[in-house]
Amino acid sequence: MIRSRVRPVIVVIGMSALFATQLAQAQWVMVAKRAIGKVEQMSQSQPNGASYDAAAVMIEAPADKVYAAVVNGVRNKEGVRVTSEDAPKRSIQFTNGTQIAGIKVSMLGDNLSHLLVSSAHTGPDSNAAAMVSDSILRVCKEMQVECSRATQ
Repeated sequence: MIRSRVRPVIVVIGMSALFATQLAQAQWVMVAKRAIGKVEQMSQSQPNGASYDAAAVMIEAPADKVYAAVVNGVRNKEGVRVTSEDAPKRSIQFTNGTQIAGIKVSMLGDNLSHLLVSSAHTGPDSNAAAMVSDSILRVCKEMQVECSRATQ
C-alpha cells in the first residue's frame, strides 16, 4: 500500500528534475545565440616592450569550413608569411615581419565554431588591434555569416 503511494511521488520528482535540466539547457542556448557573431577584442601595450592584441568570436558554421577560409585568407594576404600550420588542430601562425599572429578554430558543435586570433608585436603599432579584429570580420564575410564588433 505504501509502495503504491511512493511511486507517483518518485515519478513527479523525476519529471521535475528532468524539466529543471531542460530549462537550464534552454537558458544556455539563449545566451549562446546572443553571443554568436559578436567579436570581442582585448589589447595590452607597453611603451617600450611587447604588446598583444586578441579577438574571439563564435561563428555559426562548421569548424573545418571556417579553418579553410582562415588558411585561404592568410595565404593570399600580401606581405604575410605562414610560419606554422597544424591542420588537425585547426591552427595557423604567421608574420608580416613586424608582428606575429596566430589563429585557432575550435569546434563547439556540428555547426558552431569558435575563432580566436592573437597577435604580438613590439613598439607602437597602432594598427595591430584593427588588423586582428578585421581578420575575423573578413572570415565572417567569406563564410557569409553576420559578425560585428561587440559593444563595450
